Amino acid sequence: MILYALEAKDNCGKSTTLKKLLLHLLESGAAPLTDVSKSQLKGQLLAERRARISGEEYETQDITAILDVAGTKVGIATDGSTPEATGDAVNLFRDSGCKVCFFAVRSKGAVQAMLNEYARYNTVYRVEKAVLFGAEQFPDCNRYIEELNAWQASRLYDFCRSELNA
Repeated sequence: MILYALEAKDNCGKSTTLKKLLLHLLESGAAPLTDVSKSQLKGQLLAERRARISGEEYETQDITAILDVAGTKVGIATDGSTPEATGDAVNLFRDSGCKVCFFAVRSKGAVQAMLNEYARYNTVYRVEKAVLFGAEQFPDCNRYIEELNAWQASRLYDFCRSELNA
């Protein structure tokens, strides 16, 4: 199993980026094998964006999804806040026969130790989340944050396609 760990500090767009990746895969013809839909994802992304722009507090809704992408199972999990959440997702993806998996994980702590253990038996790519530091102090930066998350999601999509074609 190939694991892509999108790493960064809290509240910098890891989950949003992976939701955009998931949406991109669905819009490209991937079949959902778990309960996830394009309209659900679009609604979540829009609600999160509106809250961020208005400066409201909001809680990201985490998603764990499995897709059939051209005959290969791909897993995506946005809750990487604890080793238990990440471990549950890894186990689900392994038991479901996923070849490629994407995770949002914090850049420090117990989840990192767990990833080191997984790297003994799996291929683990650590991908640093592109971040605009201090952007929360400048509401006009939200457009750039959206573009940055979309750009990084498209790069992850390219990684996914290259692994599936390998």
